[in-house]
Parts: sequence; structure tokens; C-alpha cells
Amino acid sequence: MPVDDRDERSATSAPDTPETAHPAAALPSEEEAGGTPPAVVPAARRRGLRRYVNRRNAMWTGIAAVSAVVILAVVIFILYRTGRVDSIIADQIVGTLANYGIRAEIEGFETQIGARTAVLTNIKLYDAATGEQLGQVGRLAASVRIEDLYALNLRRNVDLESLEIDGLQMWIKFDEQGRSNFRNLSLPEPDPNRRILFSYSTARVKLNGAIIHYDDQRHDISGEARNVRATVQPDDPGRPAESWMNTVELALSDSTFVYDGRPVNNIGVEVRARVNQTRAEIQQVVLKSPVAEARLQGTLDDWRNLRYQMQIESNVDLTQLSDVLRTEATLRGAGRFNGTVTGEGTRYELNGQIQSDALAADNVRLKALNVNANVKGDGQSYEAQGRAVAELLTAGDFQLNAVQLAGGVMGTGTDFRWVGELRSASARVGTTTIAGLILRDATAELRDGQVDGTVRSATLAAVATG
Repeated sequence: MPVDDRDERSATSAPDTPETAHPAAALPSEEEAGGTPPAVVPAARRRGLRRYVNRRNAMWTGIAAVSAVVILAVVIFILYRTGRVDSIIADQIVGTLANYGIRAEIEGFETQIGARTAVLTNIKLYDAATGEQLGQVGRLAASVRIEDLYALNLRRNVDLESLEIDGLQMWIKFDEQGRSNFRNLSLPEPDPNRRILFSYSTARVKLNGAIIHYDDQRHDISGEARNVRATVQPDDPGRPAESWMNTVELALSDSTFVYDGRPVNNIGVEVRARVNQTRAEIQQVVLKSPVAEARLQGTLDDWRNLRYQMQIESNVDLTQLSDVLRTEATLRGAGRFNGTVTGEGTRYELNGQIQSDALAADNVRLKALNVNANVKGDGQSYEAQGRAVAELLTAGDFQLNAVQLAGGVMGTGTDFRWVGELRSASARVGTTTIAGLILRDATAELRDGQVDGTVRSATLAAVATG
């Protein structure tokens, strides 16, 4: 029987195929093996497949990570160069000042060191309600920390870490009705939230070379505080933010106070205190001027209601004071005051002692004066109870020795009414001498520059006349 050469070649020398080239391909398939594949076959395949997938994932993960870093760097660079970071910080600063009722205009702005330090120049501050200018700042450098700077939301939380202000000028004015140009400003409610930009509880603040202008048209008082320097920093940053107090140091020099067109120059003030958003502990206030020197310490329990308690020590040069105030009576001498003053708003109460070795007002002279008094008042209205003792009182030819004066004074402004009792070891008028003088229910009243007096009862121990 003839044999087909092609059939013989196909049976004996079949060419290599993909199935015969790989050993695994020669193994029977699931269908050929009756539906039950050997366990070794899928295990080998899975191991090879896992190695392939892991290497591929690692490669793409690395590429994605590098790409993300590059893209993030490009985004940050673009935001920085286009001023987007500046805009975020500037908007936060303007928004924070708006919480106080202040409208801010910022002319120059730039960020440094990865947007952690912002430098603002030529800042102008206005009353948001009236548009009246309140102040201006030449340069402000703020170190900030921005929470979620590139988060996909419209809110940005900025924590102020440090603030340095140069070239500050501020105008404080009162009109003839006593209304302040700061009357529309308000402090935000006490809140330990550190997202308030200029919160003293979270920032170190430094003020250099500021000038504050003051003008009170109602009382004809004005002045300038020059060379104002101040620092504010947390006294214990380790404490919880809710209980932080800040150490405040303030000083000014070469300042001027003007009353009715008459200036007092070379005024200096030093202040050291601990404050937060609701209260202040005044450790020391020192005032030095040609007219008076004073030291104060105490507490301000409530900034909003101006509730305070102060201990005061002061020395007053009446000669200098008379020259400045140009009082109708020429004053000479010096006095010392030591006492306490408490109050809230326009109401006040003063308890203290006044001492003077010698005082003179025109032809009236007092020697070794000692006054203890309690004074209560509200605005210009006041009421005082006290006792005054003097070794000697002279008025022209009239002289009182070892005089004691006790009673009360009620008044408004320069007008007053005194009711009390006067005692003197001896009184002399011309050549007449009175011993053991006692005046009871005595009244003296000053109104519109006129003095009236009455005495209901008088007692004399002895009278001698030349």
C-alpha cells in the first residue's frame, strides 16, 4: 500500500510549535485530563504571575511618587510666584482685623522662607463703620503657621507665632461730645482658639519706635507719645492655651502733654504687666515728668467694663503744675499722695493720704499738712469725706495754729460745697488772739468764683486783744 510522504513526516518529524517549545505546554489541559488539572500547574503559574505583578506595582508606585513630589513642588512654586500664598495670608490678616471693626489696606506684601514669614509694608487702618483713619504701619513682619495651606477648602487657619511692627502711628481723638474715634471698635468674645491672628496668648509681639497722637477737644487736652516700645510674649508657653498669660513691657520717652495750649515736655512712662484677653495684672507703672512722678500697681479685672483696683504713690510739684495749668492762684510747694483707687467705667472711689511739708496759694500758706480722705465720684460729680490737720495756716493777718478740719465736700467740676467742723488751738487776727476756737456746722461754698460761708455755732476758750 503506498505511503504518503507528508503523513510520514507529520508523524515522525513534526516541527516545533509553541506548545512543544515550553514544557508546561506539553502537559494535558483540563479538558484532556478529564477536568481535574494537576495542582502543580496553577501554583507555578500563580508564582510567576505574582512576581510579575509585584515588580510592575513597585515600578509604577515609584513613578507616581516621584511625579507627585514634582507636581507638588511645581504647584508650590507657582502659588508662591503668582502671589497666591500672599493672598491667603493677607486675606486672613484683613479678616482678623475686621473682627475688631478695623478695615485694613495693605500696599506691599511678600513672603519669605517657605511662606512662614510675611512682610507687609505701608498698612493703613480705618474704622470699618465711618472710614476714619485710625493708624498706619510702615513695616510689619509676621511669622505664621498655616494649617492645611493647600487643602481643598475655602477656610485657612493662620496661627501667629511672632509679630514685629515698625513705624506705627496711631491717632486717638475725642470730639466735643466726648465721642472717641475708636467707639465703633470692639474686642471679640474671649476665646482660647489660637486661630485669632493677633491673639496675645499665642504670639510674641514687638513694637519699635511708635508714635501715638492724642487730641481731646472736649477738655482741650492733646499730646504725643513718642519712642513707644513694647514687647508681648507668653510668660509660660508650656501651660494650656486657655490659661496663658502674657508678659507685657512698654516704655515711651521724650513725650509731650498739652493742656489749653500749654505743654509739658520730657514725659517718660514704663509699664510692666501680665495680661490676657479679659484681665491684666499691673506689676508696675512708672510715670516721670517735670510736674509729677507716680508709681502704680494693681489689677484690671475686666477690659470691657474697665473694672480696676490700683495702689498709687505719687509726688506732685505744685510750682510746675501751677505754671502749666496757669491757675488763678499761684501755687508753690510739693505734695505726696499714697492710696488706692477702685472703679468701674466712669465710677471711682479713692482712699488715701496727702502730705506736704509746705504749701502756698497766693497769700494762703499751710505748714505740715496731713489729709486723710475718701472720695467717691461718677464723671465730674464727686463727694468726699475726710480730715485735714495742719501745724499752721496763715492768710494775710489771719493765723490758725494746730488747726483741724473735718467734714465733707460735694461738687461738680470747680464748684463745691463744704460742710464740717473746724478746730484750732489758737487763732490770731491782727492784735487779737483766740484760744480754743471751735466752729461747728460751718459751711463754705464756691460757685462761679464766689465764696460764701456761714457758721451756726462757735466756741471760744479765751480772747486776748491788744
